[in-house]
Amino acid sequence: MSGINSVELVGTLTGKEAVRYTPAGLEVFEGTFHHRAQLVEAGRTRTLEFDFPAVSYAETAKALNGLAPGAQISLKGFLAPRSMKSRRLIVHITEFN
Repeated sequence: MSGINSVELVGTLTGKEAVRYTPAGLEVFEGTFHHRAQLVEAGRTRTLEFDFPAVSYAETAKALNGLAPGAQISLKGFLAPRSMKSRRLIVHITEFN
């Protein structure tokens, strides 16, 4: 069975881990972003503000690792559990600008 799993957000980089590599040699980015937006829900304006963890691999990770804290990006990706034994979700960034 297939389903849609797509995320598109604007976020400000608030922190990132030291660069590391997978056993296969792929560069990894792990960081935290802050999102703030106003949306309309049920006819009313709602302000959303939250932090979210993100991860990325390979060339996208290399570019993200080059960002300084405070950088604001528009990102696309998907949600997945942090690990096979976890139910906590993390944003996997597949592209950004």
